[in-house]
Amino acid sequence: MSSSKCTLTINGEEIRANVGDTLVEAALGGRIILPHDCCSGQCETCRVRVVSGKIDDFDTREKDTVLGCLATLEGDAEITFDPVPLVTTVKGKVETIREIIPDYLEVRVRMERRMTWLAGQYVKASFAGFPSRDYSPTTPLALDAEEDVLVFHIKVYPNSIVSSKIGTRIKAGHEVKVKGPYGNGFLRNQPEPLLLTSTGTGFAPIWAIAVAAHLGQPKRPMKLIVGARSTDGLYMKEAIRWLQNRGVEVLVTASDGDGSRVLTNRPYELMSDLTEDHVVYSAGAPSHVEATREVARRANSTFYADPFVVAEEEKGLSALASSVFRKLVSPFSSKTND
Repeated sequence: MSSSKCTLTINGEEIRANVGDTLVEAALGGRIILPHDCCSGQCETCRVRVVSGKIDDFDTREKDTVLGCLATLEGDAEITFDPVPLVTTVKGKVETIREIIPDYLEVRVRMERRMTWLAGQYVKASFAGFPSRDYSPTTPLALDAEEDVLVFHIKVYPNSIVSSKIGTRIKAGHEVKVKGPYGNGFLRNQPEPLLLTSTGTGFAPIWAIAVAAHLGQPKRPMKLIVGARSTDGLYMKEAIRWLQNRGVEVLVTASDGDGSRVLTNRPYELMSDLTEDHVVYSAGAPSHVEATREVARRANSTFYADPFVVAEEEKGLSALASSVFRKLVSPFSSKTND
């Protein structure tokens, strides 16, 4: 009879673990914190690289990576993960609320102390008196960043619990508690060409990645595909111009585009030149993320995902219906944004 114990090596450190444990469980049992959040296969914060060994990937494999909260040990194995900032909780206050275009806001929160995050990660923000929501900190569209200020792009949904109250019940001076950062879709220092894709406010983490890559990895090839349901949702035009003026190729698409400056293709239809050398980051609607994930899989590209799921109860459905909806939309949906 085989032993129920095995050895798991994490970033070079060996621990004893139980066969059948998830990688997150095994790591915690060995007093190693493997980055994680939802532990249900949704957020992808716990995605790790499998170096060797016996692991049941639970159908979560992307190239040589798996989700640590679902993948289980079948025997001795070795995994690695990228170092990330520690999860902390920091208080702050809303400093400014600016309407970018109708129904799209830029909200700045001045923190009591700096919160460290990597471009592409997300946090859990709780405006006092309201439920927590997941938002991606981003680079200000005007590029006037401050170290102790977090900037969020938020779409307003009528009659929603949180977003519709921003600017009315939630004003400058409103207290906010922010916990994080989370997420695996952050910029790495790699030489391979970047393809960044987004829909809606998924542009927030993609914009942060694009700016960080342009300034910190200026020789790295980069292309953006920016989508919206309609041209009315293209709130990021000044950011697109900034990138284009610096030689970055940006394709913009919407269902009612003119076919020239704004295309009408779906974002994944514009990824025909993808190769196994590309590193792809995708953020926005789950259907968009899953479509781009499939194209990346076929090309054997490295893929990082940040799907946004609107909290359906914010639009009038019950919490139960919302839960069912999220499960049906995508098994890898992560962020609720309202």
